[in-house]
Amino acid sequence: MKVKIVTDSHACLPMEFMKKENIGYLESLMIIDEKDYKELSEIDRNDFIKQIPLFNPYPKTSIGSPQHALDIFEQAIKEGYKEIFYIGVSPTISNQYNSAKVAAKKINDKINVTLYECGLSTASQGALVLNAVKLLKKGRNVSEVIEELNKLKQHTHTLGMSQSFEALFKTGKIQKKMSLNVISKLMKLKPMFEVILDEGVQSRGAGKGNKSALQKVYERLEELAQEGTEYDLFLSDVNNTHHFKTIEEELGKVMSIKDVHYWKIPPVVIHSLGTESVQVTISPHVN
Repeated sequence: MKVKIVTDSHACLPMEFMKKENIGYLESLMIIDEKDYKELSEIDRNDFIKQIPLFNPYPKTSIGSPQHALDIFEQAIKEGYKEIFYIGVSPTISNQYNSAKVAAKKINDKINVTLYECGLSTASQGALVLNAVKLLKKGRNVSEVIEELNKLKQHTHTLGMSQSFEALFKTGKIQKKMSLNVISKLMKLKPMFEVILDEGVQSRGAGKGNKSALQKVYERLEELAQEGTEYDLFLSDVNNTHHFKTIEEELGKVMSIKDVHYWKIPPVVIHSLGTESVQVTISPHVN
């Protein structure tokens, strides 16, 4: 059966890959000067990165609407698909899943829509989508793919670092205090984060400089990796690729790496993490 995969724009998947595999994507919204913009189709990523330090007030974000999801689903019908497989985050992380759920109810008499709460976000979510594409191409049906994804997501991990606390202060992820602001700048602290299953992006403290922060990333991923498992590595960034070679080399010392993918962090995630952020994701390799 011809299956249309749909996911979220913040899954960090490259546009080229989504076009090649005809993946539909429900776009999050950036609210800039009280006007809504879809984060991929209506925002120039490079311009957005340049404007990040200048925004006043700082932009807000919102979910894609049920109508947007419905438009994607109806387009799948026009393209001849017989089934839609939406891979979204859990409602506990983002209400965007509920937009897809509302749209699915409106169209379930025309096409079968399977909604899957993957429980992961950003590049971890993207890694699951990539593996879903592989599994469907191998002839698996959606139920079988979900069974595999339920296993994979337990061992798919994303850690990363931001260059400063500024974006975290502006988005309210942490409360801005004068002492923390001064200390973080003086000590060149790099805030760290981890994508936790069913919880989303969570703080993991900070490293004193890039080298210290990345070393903590390596140690945490080594702790999480299963012995004897071959992993794919996903590196995503905001204008900060110069760490990639070192990351590959260091992780290659402590785990078996099969394929390496280079992705770009999209605007809504940049909004939360800030410029020059780096994400490191590992997920078991699917042959």
